[in-house]
Amino acid sequence: MSDNQAYVPDTWFQKVVNWHALRGFGQSKIASLSIATPFVGYLILYHEALRPFMGGLGGLIGSGSHEQCGPWISFIGRLNCIYFGALSLGIGTIIYRVFAHPVIKRFDDISDYVERQISTVTARNLRSMFVTIMSRRSGVARQLLRRAEWLDRSKVDFKVASDAFSTRNDRSLSVDVLRSYYNVRDRYEFRPLATMTAILYLIGFGLLAIPGLFFTARVGCVIVFGD
Repeated sequence: MSDNQAYVPDTWFQKVVNWHALRGFGQSKIASLSIATPFVGYLILYHEALRPFMGGLGGLIGSGSHEQCGPWISFIGRLNCIYFGALSLGIGTIIYRVFAHPVIKRFDDISDYVERQISTVTARNLRSMFVTIMSRRSGVARQLLRRAEWLDRSKVDFKVASDAFSTRNDRSLSVDVLRSYYNVRDRYEFRPLATMTAILYLIGFGLLAIPGLFFTARVGCVIVFGD
């Protein structure tokens, strides 16, 4: 890294597409279960074969009563959309689970991380975090270094750093190091994989939506043109 590299703010893309943004779905059991809702609803309410078992609920869209409202996408087409949509979401979730840093997966957000970690920081782990920050955001690291030279373990002995940390007890410095470290793990680590995961999620949700959109349109057709 160049010694005179200036601070560069995060781009819009880094703020929008990052591991924390993917965390919402990547770790949500409720969201994962909710994917099955349209299909369970279809089986219970509309599948002809379930009519005898559901007290007349099944078969709300029959195949012979509404010629204008025939299936607009084949069964194989719907099945392919569901399969490849679920496959895309599954691959994206695997990438998230493997490559998102534990800091992102463990804490709700950056504020939660700082609040829970601030009381446990030491000179040793602040210096370790600084190495990570320096490797990805040298401009931010040099701003921190101007406030506390002891963060650089390649230049300052650990005992000197420990004494400086204990004597000064600069909470604002600790907060800034923690926040910078979280941002590096969130927005700068494995960027291509984070982008790939976001794309896989978009493709997956899009494919899963196709059968539902056609089905909803067919329900509307039955309501308008039904007997």
